[in-house]
Amino acid sequence: MRSSLLFIGYQLAALGTLVYLMFLDGYQYNWWNWIVAVPINFFLAEIWPIYWALLHWIS
Repeated sequence: MRSSLLFIGYQLAALGTLVYLMFLDGYQYNWWNWIVAVPINFFLAEIWPIYWALLHWIS
């Protein structure tokens, strides 16, 4: 029970990070960069603790 709640919480945080990266980060999308930016955003959303602890503050 506890592990499933932790998993759900982790995925909710990943979803929130994905929404932030896709829509609120100020990245300018055009017709060709979706093929690169969207998979990178999905990857960063799944490793959200590393993103928020280190990578977000670097840029």
